[in-house]
Amino acid sequence: MISAIILSGGKASRMGGEKSFRKTPDENKYLIEKVADILLDMDLPFVTVFKNPKFMNDNSEEIEKQTYFKNKYRQPITWDTIAGKGPLIGIYEGMKISKGDWILVLPCDMPYISKNAIEKLISKVELAEKGGYDCIVPKHKNGFIEPLFSLYHISSIKKLENIVNEIKESGKSAPIRLLIDSLNPLYVDAHEIDINQKTYVNINTFEDFESLKKLK
Repeated sequence: MISAIILSGGKASRMGGEKSFRKTPDENKYLIEKVADILLDMDLPFVTVFKNPKFMNDNSEEIEKQTYFKNKYRQPITWDTIAGKGPLIGIYEGMKISKGDWILVLPCDMPYISKNAIEKLISKVELAEKGGYDCIVPKHKNGFIEPLFSLYHISSIKKLENIVNEIKESGKSAPIRLLIDSLNPLYVDAHEIDINQKTYVNINTFEDFESLKKLK
């Protein structure tokens, strides 16, 4: 069984602290809904990891939006337990309540994730299992990898937990590459997964968000 995690706990400091609940100019839909709708259409169960309202000074609007999302999709939600320490915390919290042997990790800020790209990534699971790999990661020709559009075997939570404990003890964040390097990754051609590369477009700034109008 395959399930997914949507990461929505980042600080989004370059977007005024809000990213997942900004409405896209092309469809008037929350950014996170574009990702959730794909998973819903594919019948893939998913967990969404949100920023924790208890870390926010004024959390009423955030709680309202998270409640809206939970009621709409009726899928489990959870929260970052440590604020501002990177995506590994969110992946760990999501994995703890995920069901399935393989977990598809997705960010909330990739508006052009497609069903086709996800299916191509999932098609590599049999190869990964035969080869004893525990994660499947798209890799570009320049060596850049896409760890937030990847599949992780549920067994990887053991090594992830060790890294998260180190983060808690040190008070410092850790790059997601630290997790990849601790596992046995199957690297797959990013171009093969998505020939036009639009899947890997992510939104980090207001300018990126406005550019959605141009990339339709």
